[in-house]
Amino acid sequence: MGNYWTNPVRHPEDTGMQYVRRTVTFNMTDTGGAAIGTNPGIPMGALEAGAIPLYCHVTIETAFNAGTTNVFVVGTVDDDDGFATSAGTASGATGFKGNLTGALTGIPLAADKVVYVKYTQTGTAATTGKAEVVMTFAVKRENVGIPFPNN
Repeated sequence: MGNYWTNPVRHPEDTGMQYVRRTVTFNMTDTGGAAIGTNPGIPMGALEAGAIPLYCHVTIETAFNAGTTNVFVVGTVDDDDGFATSAGTASGATGFKGNLTGALTGIPLAADKVVYVKYTQTGTAATTGKAEVVMTFAVKRENVGIPFPNN
């Protein structure tokens, strides 16, 4: 039997869910001076191999207002909308867009991946646009074949 308080403690960074978060604007540049619309976009953070991307939340605080299209995506170098597609983010309208997914969602990552946010536009250039992006993922730290709690 045993009481729950006698079970070994696991550090939160070793198991469970984690998040990366970034505020981005329509005219943001990275540390090298590359614009948010330049491939691959603005880095949010990195996920380690084995992590499972679960979903992405995007809150459009100020609408992105380019004249023709406002394409706001979250993904990787290999798949720029792998975590959140433009249809899901709907960056031309303010509000919370929760539980967004893409082709890379729910699949354990085979290698370390940097998560990027990219905003591209056509028509008259945008003069406004601000979003808060939160990426949720499950960390993979267990050693396969070694039973809990010894792994």
